[in-house]
Amino acid sequence: MMYVPMLKTKTEELRVVKELQFCFSNNIIPLFEIINEMYQTKYKKDSNGAFIYEQHKTRKSKVKAEPTEDDIITLKKIYDLVDGKLMFIDYFRFSLKKYGKKVSVKNAELSFNLNNSLELYKKKILETTKYSNMIPVVSLKPECGFPKAELKAFVSCLQKNSPHVALRITEEWIDDTKEVVQRLRETDFLLFDVEEQNPELKFMEIQELLDLQPRCKIILLNSPRKQDVKNGEYPEHDKTDLINNCARFVAKDYELDGYGDYCGLKDVMPTNDGSNGMGAALALLYDYKENVFYSYCKHDTSLGTAGYTLLIPLIKADELILNPAGDCPAYKTIHSMPGHGSWRTWHHINAKRYIYQTYKNLNL
Repeated sequence: MMYVPMLKTKTEELRVVKELQFCFSNNIIPLFEIINEMYQTKYKKDSNGAFIYEQHKTRKSKVKAEPTEDDIITLKKIYDLVDGKLMFIDYFRFSLKKYGKKVSVKNAELSFNLNNSLELYKKKILETTKYSNMIPVVSLKPECGFPKAELKAFVSCLQKNSPHVALRITEEWIDDTKEVVQRLRETDFLLFDVEEQNPELKFMEIQELLDLQPRCKIILLNSPRKQDVKNGEYPEHDKTDLINNCARFVAKDYELDGYGDYCGLKDVMPTNDGSNGMGAALALLYDYKENVFYSYCKHDTSLGTAGYTLLIPLIKADELILNPAGDCPAYKTIHSMPGHGSWRTWHHINAKRYIYQTYKNLNL
């Protein structure tokens, strides 16, 4: 069974990858959803080649130069993070209908540009073929399509340039991609994404794909933590049934090659909204053997991240249950934190715990 952790290229997700790159192997292959470019930092110089400085209260600092296309280091940065291991690269297009109109243009500029230009989308995907360990992903979803004839030609082009190609589709695209699916090789992947829907209810669609008798590997993707379930709806200190982790068993029952999800995080885009420090502190610690999340939540939203101060003792008290071997990197982070941490810190902890639990238990 293969597991595909899906990670958007945001700060906390990349921190997870940096710390857990040893987990990635032939049966755990990360999928990066690239929503923005990363650039090499450069600084302005004057006509004599000297750095230009600007005053900031008591100190001076160099002035950053406006990044150019030549300064893009996104793929190289990700390549370095996983130390040359196999990975999926999905240049992420999205629908405002799904993610809302408050998506931050600044923090998802590339995704906005990809939405508006199929040629740019194709160009970016082709760039991944320069790296032998990167699997280019062609993704089709509602409002983010691909002309049928052009899709066939583009996938064929990718196959000539890469040992692996992945086609990621939602159920709306099953009929229009059947011919392409049947042309996928044994080294290729079909990523069937049911998004927030219950994978157990997708038996007809899964069987329809299996009836095509594709040679490629089939991975079931899902997003079991719902966008519209707020932090405060989770139990204060108990296992939660608000996250349905059944995809692993559905994949096994249908003899699929694997499953994937967002590692205990929501499938959300960065937005312009701010919490103003308010919100229900929430920690979700996954247990692979029980296939359930342990929920720790402080419902008093006025506390914001300070609520974690009250949750940490509860999490530590459960360590004999959740970390009997004493090797969980999430618990290591919790024990080493000087304070209660930020929202990002706990996103990091949730995802890190999930990936490591899967890594430890997947082959048992």
